[in-house]
This record gives sequence, structure tokens and C-alpha cells, in this order.
Amino acid sequence: MSAPEIRGVNHVGITVPDVEAAKAFLIAAFGADLLYQSFGPQDPPRQGSEFERAVGAYPGTVVRAQAMVKIGTGPDIELFEMHGPEQAQPIRASDFGITHFALYTDDIDASVARFEKAGGEPLTAPRAIPYATEKGPGNKVCYCRMPWGTTMEFITTPDRMPYHDQTDLRRWQDEG
Repeated sequence: MSAPEIRGVNHVGITVPDVEAAKAFLIAAFGADLLYQSFGPQDPPRQGSEFERAVGAYPGTVVRAQAMVKIGTGPDIELFEMHGPEQAQPIRASDFGITHFALYTDDIDASVARFEKAGGEPLTAPRAIPYATEKGPGNKVCYCRMPWGTTMEFITTPDRMPYHDQTDLRRWQDEG
């Protein structure tokens, strides 16, 4: 029996304290489009032991809203407004688990400026990619924090990356 074909990452889920504020930020910071809102404050919340077991939520967690947004090409962003006891702060790069997501941009300086104007916090200015496999004169990254603390990264790689010499495989932005 052959393994099923995985076609790609479908979406990234982010828990936020206020789904309306998060949608507004993503639209202002990234030009995101709201694909749909599965439910909102006017609807009954998702809660209870069956929900907690199904998603691994801490007992007593209440989901007040869920929305899906699209940012350019790539996986969509699924927002959850969840509230509950013992809710942890957003994780840091040094914590186990998914620590950030990255958005590819053709103009990293303009993207970081737009992000900051929308209320986000760049951790540094855009800087050269430090890894030998991705270095190139114009290849840059910039890590940032969203208003609620989630870390994200902007990346641009307009120049050929040295990893191309090691494999015929290509990242999606390098194809074609």
C-alpha cells in the first residue's frame, strides 16, 4: 500500500485574544483577505469536554470565534478567539513547538514598515540571512511580533541561494 500524497500545508492556526482585532491587524499589516468566519460572538461558543478532547484544549476553554484569512500564496491563517483557565503566553523561539510562521515578500523594508504601522513590533531591522545555505546579497529576514505576541518572520530571497548546488529540490518561491 502506497503512502497518501501530501499536497502541502493547508493552514496555520493562531489563538488570539480578540478575533475582530486580529482580523483588522492582518488586513492592515499584510493585506490579508477574510475568506470566511465560521462563527462569531453572536453564535454559541464551542466548549465542553468533547471539544476539549477533540482539540487538546485545557478544561474550561471557551472558543468565541473562528475565522480563516488568506495572505497571498501559501497556507491560510485560521484565527481562534479562545479564553480559558491557565492560558499560557505566546511561545518564544526557544520553546518547543511551532514558534513562528514566515511570509515571503518581494520588498521586505516596505512590508516591515506596513507591519509596524499596523501595530506590530519588528524585533530588528531587516538583516542578511545568516545561513550559508540561504545567503545572497539581497536575501534578508526580519522577525516580528504581532500585537498579541505571536512571532512571525518576513523573508525575501531575490538572489540565488547556495542550497541550489546541493539538491534539485526547490522551495516554492524558487521554482520556475
